Amino acid sequence: MTTLVGYATAQGSTRGVAERIAAILTAAGSEVDLLASSDMRSAHGYDTVVLGSAIHNGQWLPDATAAVERLDLPAHQCAVWAFSVSSVGATSTILSPRVARYLRRVTPEPDAVQMLRTRTELRDHRFFAGAIAPGDWPGFGRIVFRLMGGRYGDARDWHDIDTWARTIGGEITDNRH
Repeated sequence: MTTLVGYATAQGSTRGVAERIAAILTAAGSEVDLLASSDMRSAHGYDTVVLGSAIHNGQWLPDATAAVERLDLPAHQCAVWAFSVSSVGATSTILSPRVARYLRRVTPEPDAVQMLRTRTELRDHRFFAGAIAPGDWPGFGRIVFRLMGGRYGDARDWHDIDTWARTIGGEITDNRH
């Protein structure tokens, strides 16, 4: 089975998540192509596609959105999964726990993920928290970051990422038989 793991990253955090997912799928026996979204040309020939992007202003990065449009994912021909990396993940956050709880309830899926839902049978979309360093949020953003209880550092929950990737790997393995 051949799998495409594509990603768009701003500071490298999302690339790290994509690399981890690709490694787990490779260990599960899948042949994996790991590509930046700007390098993805077609989804044809892939049995599984896993796409992810950093979130800026509530949306996937432009490269990732353009890739969703360009890939023309064949409905019913491959399994599609998506992940988003932002300040707040399903199990971890760089913001205060109170702000994270609120944002988990009210944050809509990015438009690119909604587009995937209308064009494919999207199996799952998962939010992961990323990493942030001083200077990643410029100017007024730094003030907002601090007011929301933001803490610099790496908030990626590798256990959650690994579990999600193993779920995908299990499905790939089940479809092989």
